[in-house]
Amino acid sequence: MKKSLLAIAAMTAFAGAAQAQSSVTVYGLLDVGIMGATNSPNLGGPWVESGSPYVSGNQKTVNTSGQAFGMMSGGESMSRLGFKGSEDLGGGTKAIFDLEMGFNGNGSIGNGNAGISSGNKANEQAGDTALQGQLFGRAAYAGLSNDKLGTLTAGRQQNLMLDNIGGYDPVNAQLFSPINFSGTYGGGGYTDNSRVTGLKYIWKGLDGFNANAIYAPGGVSGQASAGTSTGAQVGYEAQKWGVQAIASHTTDAQSLSGITAGNTIGALSNTNTISLGNGTNLIAASNAVQVTLSNTTAYMFTAKYQPLDALTLKAGYERENIGTPSNSQLYGNLPTTASGYSVASVSANAYNFSQNVAWAGANYQFTPAIKGSLGYYYVSTLSYAGKIGGGTSQYFSALADYSLSKRTNLYAGVMANNNSASNGYLAPASNTNTAATNLTTTSVTYGIGMRHTF
Repeated sequence: MKKSLLAIAAMTAFAGAAQAQSSVTVYGLLDVGIMGATNSPNLGGPWVESGSPYVSGNQKTVNTSGQAFGMMSGGESMSRLGFKGSEDLGGGTKAIFDLEMGFNGNGSIGNGNAGISSGNKANEQAGDTALQGQLFGRAAYAGLSNDKLGTLTAGRQQNLMLDNIGGYDPVNAQLFSPINFSGTYGGGGYTDNSRVTGLKYIWKGLDGFNANAIYAPGGVSGQASAGTSTGAQVGYEAQKWGVQAIASHTTDAQSLSGITAGNTIGALSNTNTISLGNGTNLIAASNAVQVTLSNTTAYMFTAKYQPLDALTLKAGYERENIGTPSNSQLYGNLPTTASGYSVASVSANAYNFSQNVAWAGANYQFTPAIKGSLGYYYVSTLSYAGKIGGGTSQYFSALADYSLSKRTNLYAGVMANNNSASNGYLAPASNTNTAATNLTTTSVTYGIGMRHTF
C-alpha cells in the first residue's frame, strides 16, 4: 500500500511538472471609437476599420466630396482574439503555435472584401484584402523555437515587411498612418501579400543582430515559381537605435479590388463588366471582386534613434516595383475568396511602374501616461509607360495616447492627406486610363477611441 501511494505521488508530481512546461494563452485586443472623414465615402458596414477613403496609387476612383461621421473599429489597432501556446521540449527548444482572428466593432470577422465590393465604386473603401473573412485570418501557424538557433514556423503568418513596419512607423495607428491602413506597403506592393502561407525563419542574436527569411510556395501545377513569395531581412537592434533592411518578391501576386462596370482602370482591363447610363454612374455586384495579377518586388530600409529617454526618432523608405505577371495564363478560373465573394474577373497588369514611399516622425513620452506621435509620409508614383501620369500623395499624421492602465488607453488621432494633380486619381466623369483628368484631392480623417488588451 505504501509503495502504491508513493508511485501515485510520483506520477502526480511528474504530470504536474509536464503540465508546467506547456502553456496555452488566450489573448486579445478591442479597439472602438468614433470618427469622421472629409471627402469620404460611406463609413457604414463591417469595414469601418479601414475608413480612410484614399489609398495612394493609380487605381482609385474619387467620386465623392461629402463628410462622413460614424463609429470606428480599430482606429489604433485592429481588434483581435487569439490563442497561442508553447511546450518545452528540453534543450532550449519549444514547440509553439498561434491562432489569431481579426474582428470589427459590430462583431463581424475582419473582411476587407466587404469594403472593396460595396456595389458602388463611389462608396469603395480601402480594405485589408489579406483578411477575407477567414476564422483565423491574422495568423494560423505552428513551429519550433530554440534559444540559440532561432524560430521556424509554418502556416499563415505576416510577411517580413509587415512584421517590421510597426516598430518603425512613428504614428503606427491603423486609421491615422498610411503605412498602417494601407497594407499595400506592408505587402511589398499588394495588400494581399502582407500575409502568406509558408515557412518563416526568425533569428535574433544576443549581440543585437537579426536575420530573417520567408518562403511561401504558390502550389500551382506545372510551374514551381508561379504564385511564390520570398523575402529576406537583416538588421541590428540596440538599446537606443536600430536599423533594418528587407527585400521581398512575389511572382504572380494577386490583388483584390472592387469591380467598376464598363471601365478600364490604369493598366487593368476588366472582362466582366456592367454599365449604367452613360457610364458615369458605375456599379458592380455587391458580392464580387476582381483579381489583378502582377509580379511585385519591394525593398525597405528603416531606422530609429533615441537621443533622449522621452524622444524616439523614426524614418523609413520603401521602393515598390509592380510589373507584368509571369504566368497569368495559369489563373483563368480562380475560385471564390475565403469569405465567399465570387471572382468576377481575372486581369493581368499590362505595364511596369514603380512607387516610392518615405516617412519620418517622432514619439515623445510627455509623462508616464501621455505619449504624443507625429509623422510625415510621402508617396511618389511613377507613371505607367505612356498611360496614366505619375504623381504624389502626402500625409500628415498626429496621435495622442493617454494610458489609464497597463492594458487600457484612450487615444485621439488625425491624418490629413493631399494628392497632387496628375497623381492618377480620376475625375468622376472620366474613368479611363488614357485621359486621366488632373484632380487635387484633400481629405482629413479624425477620431477618438479606447483600446483595451487582455
